[in-house]
Amino acid sequence: MNMKDWMIPVATVIFAAGVSLAALEATADDTKDLQQRVGNLEVKSAKQEVVDVKIEGVEKRLDKMEDLVGKMLEIQQQQTANQAAICQATGADCSR
Repeated sequence: MNMKDWMIPVATVIFAAGVSLAALEATADDTKDLQQRVGNLEVKSAKQEVVDVKIEGVEKRLDKMEDLVGKMLEIQQQQTANQAAICQATGADCSR
């Protein structure tokens, strides 16, 4: 075998190794990008969970406030009815 017979297989192996190395580097870059994107998504997800918990707490407080306002309205209505009954019974001028 002469040198020419060895050149083609050696060149093929070198070319294949270069292509494989390039593919490996591209895959490594893609993996790094993917890891960064997943990390960003995890951070956003954690922030969203915190916001969801805060919103849930605010909703509960608003529900309590609505209940209290409803009770206050009932009390005011009862007081207005009582005052009207007192004014009518005593003949007082309660128009103010």
